[in-house]
Amino acid sequence: MIQRLGALLLIIAPLFSLAQGTTKTEEAVRIYQTGDLMAARTQILNALQSSEEKDQAYTWFVKGFIFKEIFKQIEKGNPFSENREVAVEAILHSMKLDGTGQYRENNVNALKYLSLTYYNDAVLLTKSLNESNLEFPLQFYQRYKELNVHIEPANDHKEQDLEFYKNMGKACRILYEKEDGTKVIYFDKMVDFYNMALEVAPEDFQANYNLAVNYYNKGVYKIRKIDHNTEIFELIRIQDECVALFKQALPFMLAANEAQPEHADTLKGLMAIYRSLSDRENAMAYQEELEKLITDGKPQD
Repeated sequence: MIQRLGALLLIIAPLFSLAQGTTKTEEAVRIYQTGDLMAARTQILNALQSSEEKDQAYTWFVKGFIFKEIFKQIEKGNPFSENREVAVEAILHSMKLDGTGQYRENNVNALKYLSLTYYNDAVLLTKSLNESNLEFPLQFYQRYKELNVHIEPANDHKEQDLEFYKNMGKACRILYEKEDGTKVIYFDKMVDFYNMALEVAPEDFQANYNLAVNYYNKGVYKIRKIDHNTEIFELIRIQDECVALFKQALPFMLAANEAQPEHADTLKGLMAIYRSLSDRENAMAYQEELEKLITDGKPQD
């Protein structure tokens, strides 16, 4: 999922080569070219205090570029950098002021680089997800989409949405299982993300199947916690909760089966769910269907 940034070389030479130090903005560019990013930052902020330069698209582009380089070179792409967002806002303001489109290519290239860093941070955080950063991947991904509209206005992001939401659902499921089912927040987030995936593609096999399995497994886990010390009223409550979970799993497993009717796992899943709901007739029907497919050598794994 991570997208490459190396190929996004900004076409800045024609612009920056014009800098002769005659304005505060051009002086900021000259300082940038010496490698002193923090001094260049101070100078471009001074330029924006000038009545002659504060409404110039070029000045705002230079600000965005300098802050982008601070984020990239000094902060080493820190995902929680304030300078990245400052760079984004400066580039967007430059685009707004650039009525003739003179700096559009440079602004778009800078914005493309910055937007992809949000996307990559969202993806990377799904691989190191924990309770403290649980909200950030979605925030970064949404910011990527907000910025990408300026770059690819025709992109509806449906394929990326589906992939991202399913990956987040999977990451939350792994956390839930790692914590032995004690952190309900991970289960709830998992359900949220798979439902978000299904809003994008209601027929998606993987999202339907995974959601069904997780509801079913949660019920099974509760049953396995029952022992001889479980009091009768607690037992009744657990049984009611399990039945509710199995009923929640059923429509998603049915949808997965409809998407791939010859998939062995969905048939096994439907057999298990119906048995857990004491529906022997339907359980037997799916068992017979599975046996027939096995005999015919057709089931998908």
